[in-house]
Amino acid sequence: MSDISLLRRTYIAIVKSIFGAYYKLYHHLRVEGAEHIRAQGPLFIVINHISALEPFALGVALVEHGVLPGVHFWTVSKKELFQFAPFAAFCSSIGMFPIDRERFDMAAMRTLLNLLRENKIIAIAPEGTRSPTGKLQAFQPVVAKIAITRRVPILPAGAIGSEQAMPMGAKLPRPRPITIRFGPIFELSEFYDVELTDELSDRASWVMRAHVAALLPEWMREVPPPSGRIGERKI
Repeated sequence: MSDISLLRRTYIAIVKSIFGAYYKLYHHLRVEGAEHIRAQGPLFIVINHISALEPFALGVALVEHGVLPGVHFWTVSKKELFQFAPFAAFCSSIGMFPIDRERFDMAAMRTLLNLLRENKIIAIAPEGTRSPTGKLQAFQPVVAKIAITRRVPILPAGAIGSEQAMPMGAKLPRPRPITIRFGPIFELSEFYDVELTDELSDRASWVMRAHVAALLPEWMREVPPPSGRIGERKI
């Protein structure tokens, strides 16, 4: 952290202490598989998306193991979070950047690719939107395509319990335990050096999904029926 300014280190430490205290005291946050975490990119961290809580819980888990927001890792977030200027500024300050889920977002894609080129880490939920049931949805193939064409390793992460702590429609979080579980880093190397058709990209996205599903309780692994919501991949 010698190349990080004192002001930046102090800010990260303050944010970490606030969020860390909240998640540990209110949600009894557990982090499993931390030995798989690394601060060196390029790397994708792919995680299931079941509530508004696990992106920040993931951040707490990473920071506690020396991986810092806006320094080592960035998080892809829905553009709606950036509509309120003060909250947008906070999100940007902790390494979040917006993506438009309703169309192909060239600006977000450029940011993502530039960060990978700079050997940074990108945290993303390949489902594209929150699961209304807690079950792991199908993954959109774009992340798999990038991981293959750029040969980016992938760290799978599973969020468990946040769907009970703050289910869709809830106004306030509930005191329920949350676990972030990491698995071994892998690559989609079986798809390297082949013509990447839509069918192969789709297959690769299911391989990626399987690595995340392996970290979840059995009831969360089943693919729910499509709901047609924004951001959801059509199967």
